[in-house]
Amino acid sequence: MLTRDAYTCAACRRVLGGKSPEPDSPVVDHIRPHRGDERLFWMKTNLQTLCKSPCHDQHKQALEQESRHHAGVWD
Repeated sequence: MLTRDAYTCAACRRVLGGKSPEPDSPVVDHIRPHRGDERLFWMKTNLQTLCKSPCHDQHKQALEQESRHHAGVWD
């Protein structure tokens, strides 16, 4: 996914190059949370590249936590 996305964050469009745990390290993220669904987990079209901080560790995680309070489903 990182190569497919040219190491570019899908959210902020920043080109990433660092290695974990640097703030600009790339993270492969599930667009739609898989919640144990193997089909969603491995679906290439459900994957995107995000920068570790702030897009994945702050923005995306906040959205996922917020969505857990809506009928118990992450949509």
